[in-house]
Amino acid sequence: MIFVVELPDQGDPRAWFAFDKEDFARKMRTLANPQAERLVYWNEAEAVAAFEGGDPLIADKAMWRARHALFEQLVALDVLTDD
Repeated sequence: MIFVVELPDQGDPRAWFAFDKEDFARKMRTLANPQAERLVYWNEAEAVAAFEGGDPLIADKAMWRARHALFEQLVALDVLTDD
């Protein structure tokens, strides 16, 4: 599974996933905000590591909304539990 965090110029970050590279390419072609910056994590391990502070782009306190969006996506897909 591939995880994506979108960082739009305006509004809150959002996270979404793709099942594989083909699904990812299809979703990238149909995005509502093609100019948003995107952080792509190519598997669950990368996404979990990023959430846990392994990606300096979202580790800063100012990026808590991006980390939270990723966390919500990981919980929704049962990668992490919301304990």
